[in-house]
Amino acid sequence: MKWLLWILLLLNVLMLAYFNLSQTPAVVHSQGTDLHPEKIILLTQKEMDDMPKQGDMGVEIKPSMPITEAPPVVYSCYEWGSFSPANLPRARNVLTKFSLEATMKQVTSIESVRYWIYVPPLKSPEAAQAKLEELTGLGVQESFIVKEPQWRNAISLGVFKDEQLAAKLLEDLKARGVRSAVKGVRNNEKSQASLLINHVSPEMASEINKLKPDFAGSELKPVSCQ
Repeated sequence: MKWLLWILLLLNVLMLAYFNLSQTPAVVHSQGTDLHPEKIILLTQKEMDDMPKQGDMGVEIKPSMPITEAPPVVYSCYEWGSFSPANLPRARNVLTKFSLEATMKQVTSIESVRYWIYVPPLKSPEAAQAKLEELTGLGVQESFIVKEPQWRNAISLGVFKDEQLAAKLLEDLKARGVRSAVKGVRNNEKSQASLLINHVSPEMASEINKLKPDFAGSELKPVSCQ
């Protein structure tokens, strides 16, 4: 009977092994798509150019900001004057502050003489300011208080090389009600001189022009560079 039990036990082991082998899981294939080299097509340059661009596919392409370069500074040459021997050193000091060099040019009295329309010096800066405001109320725009020591607190209304133009301005001012305006002659002293200035930027020229109250009768005019 023992041999029968051993036979049955062996049969059970064989049956168990058979069922376990039959339930071995199948190999799981990758879900990825297999590559097929024979199906790869190389595009020509023309075909690549004809392909839709990123902008054609609804994607907004923001243009790059253009790089703007500052325009170069244009320098010019000017003649500033004319000045009496007393005022010439003051004018030179102004140019030194701007780091500008100038060449002195002697000017004849015929060239330098100017006809000046002005209100004579008033007693105080306050009186001059009040008079300036009065002139503005009468429609006079081209006027300023003179700071030049000899003519301090006078009010300049215009400087002309042509005497007839000066006379016409005086007539117009009288018609506006400016009774205190008079005509005078400036820069008629001997030894008048002007300053030739090179390498002047527009900003520097503007600053020099603001100094008219300190040098009444002077003008800054562009000239050819030498």
